Amino acid sequence: MSDQIGLRIVGVEQRNEVDGAHHLTIHTTRGPLPMIFHPSEPLTRAALCVSGASGGFIGPGKLYESLGAELPKDRIAIARIDYREPNEFGECLLDAMAGLSFLRGVGCQRAALIGHSFGGAVAINAGTLSPIVATVIALSSQLAGAHVVADLAPKPLLLVHGTADQILPHHSSEAIYERAGEPKTLRLVSGADHVFSGLADELRTIVSDWLTRNL
Repeated sequence: MSDQIGLRIVGVEQRNEVDGAHHLTIHTTRGPLPMIFHPSEPLTRAALCVSGASGGFIGPGKLYESLGAELPKDRIAIARIDYREPNEFGECLLDAMAGLSFLRGVGCQRAALIGHSFGGAVAINAGTLSPIVATVIALSSQLAGAHVVADLAPKPLLLVHGTADQILPHHSSEAIYERAGEPKTLRLVSGADHVFSGLADELRTIVSDWLTRNL
């Protein structure tokens, strides 16, 4: 399994399994990539989750953890990766491509990409490069690195941003929206901060509904 821009998967190791979630190490030619994988049956649809510049598996409001617990019941697998080199955009993009390559290798035919903050731009970039990506969701996304968003069309794009975000103001997602082609949707969540504090349930509903419709 490999992507097309400089990284190759050479093996996959399962470290352990917790509550049905497989804790994996994807061994690549550029170093080990940690993944938590929540499989579904059948394994034909999946969402790959990437975080902000500091990495991690959980996502805003523990979104990624919640999706992993819930969506496999709806036949959507969830894969969560942690960056090899957080905040290095090119390397993080390679990580996302490796995650998509893994999903393709285990039988996934349609994938979604979900990215938060820095990861929103990573997800948009990777979405333009992988043929199995059917839709992209960018949460509180930064504008830097999302300049290729017009190339994502005709894959549906969902942008979600809080109106009280003081780290990356919602104007960032508005600018991405203006540059994106159709189909595209912008959801501004009133009063939400950068990590949707206190609004985790609303965010989960928005994302889950979108995945159900577009995968």
